Amino acid sequence: MIAYIFLVLVVFEPTFSEGCGMRPPLARVVNGQNASPHSWPWQISLRVRGRHICGGSLIRPDWILTAAHCVDSNPSPSAYTVVAGGHRRTGTTSVQQTFRVITLHKHSGFSMQNLKHDIAVLQLERNVEMSDKITTVCLPQQDANLNSECYITGWGRTSGGGALPEILQQAKLPLVSHDDCKMKYGVVDRSAHLCAGAGRAGASGGCNGDSGGPLVCNEGGRWYLHGAVSFGKRDCPTTHYTVFTRIKSYNSWILGKIGGGGGGPNPPPPPTGTAQPPPPPPPPTQAPPPPPSCGDKWNACKANKHYCTTSTVIKELCPKTCNAC
Repeated sequence: MIAYIFLVLVVFEPTFSEGCGMRPPLARVVNGQNASPHSWPWQISLRVRGRHICGGSLIRPDWILTAAHCVDSNPSPSAYTVVAGGHRRTGTTSVQQTFRVITLHKHSGFSMQNLKHDIAVLQLERNVEMSDKITTVCLPQQDANLNSECYITGWGRTSGGGALPEILQQAKLPLVSHDDCKMKYGVVDRSAHLCAGAGRAGASGGCNGDSGGPLVCNEGGRWYLHGAVSFGKRDCPTTHYTVFTRIKSYNSWILGKIGGGGGGPNPPPPPTGTAQPPPPPPPPTQAPPPPPSCGDKWNACKANKHYCTTSTVIKELCPKTCNAC
């Protein structure tokens, strides 16, 4: 039997803004080595009592996305702090910003025995001060083509029994087909999971401390969050792939928790029954009242107007902006 391990350190469809997913112009990528300072500006460190336990991604100035198993042991938001703008795992710099967590939403379908729905969103006490060193990552489009370059970042162990690195690590990971991943992990689900890695000794992959951190892919010069580190094989052998939560499947769940939309991957079908449908109402005796005024349901509609023609979620949230009244 294969032993699976969540990659946490145990100590107890749409973009959101036009400026998301942009890295500094001089940011370098060296496979499997130290990242350049602040070259992945959406990377955050989730901490308990000041100690790094998981990674995560800034998806809005006041919201971060991480793995559900990172917060499963304690559902209280006050147990966690978030550090944005960090490059070193310890210490402080003038770039870093530290926040208390005030709201925590963990997917209701997740449990430590269930490897699906490993996603959570956490609200910060205030907005992050954005800059070229701290910014949001884009959420993936529903029709995204996953054949671009993708990278994992985090402060996870560089080997199964090794020490935590002090500097943020980065590695380019090839995406893996569902069928290939299922041969390594029989539990993977096509909708809930995304797998990446070379699947050979000496390659790169996720390990303890990377949990919840981003797998981002470059599409047309912007970086989109396609995965959040979920689990891998015990001791992190790179002969096995790293399994990520497939963010695209949870776009509507994310919007439903942080403002607008609802649902999630594979929503259940409507209930069936034997009752007959109610008879149609009688014809009106007078002209029906005018329809209610059309208004947007999300405060970021104007910034995302360019997605009106490609995203049904945005069109539903922003009928006025999208001229869909």
